[in-house]
Amino acid sequence: MKMIELETIGGFILGGIVGIVAKDKIMGNASKSNDKQQNEIASLYAENEKFSKRNKELERQVEDLLSELKKVRRQAKDSDDSHDDLEDELDRTKRELKSIRLQNDELTRKIKDYKSACEAQEAEIALLKQKLG
Repeated sequence: MKMIELETIGGFILGGIVGIVAKDKIMGNASKSNDKQQNEIASLYAENEKFSKRNKELERQVEDLLSELKKVRRQAKDSDDSHDDLEDELDRTKRELKSIRLQNDELTRKIKDYKSACEAQEAEIALLKQKLG
């Protein structure tokens, strides 16, 4: 029995040693694989962080551009309002000018009528002076 026990104990010891060696090889490969995976994960995290920063930067640029667009639209609206006001003023001025021209034409016609009437009266006065004189 002692032999069997020695063989069993030897088997256990040998099995333990083989197990430890196998474990080290498996764990070594797993450790290398783990290290490789960790490096890949770290690389992916770094790349993700880079893209996150770029995304935030682009979002800020979009916000700035939207703000600028809003400002430009407000300026365009103000410009359109100012343009409309100028057009209204121009229309009023054109109507006023037309009215003044019509008044001027009417006054010119009346002056011609008065001048003709005055010339006719001067001729009549001259005729009457000749008859008297």
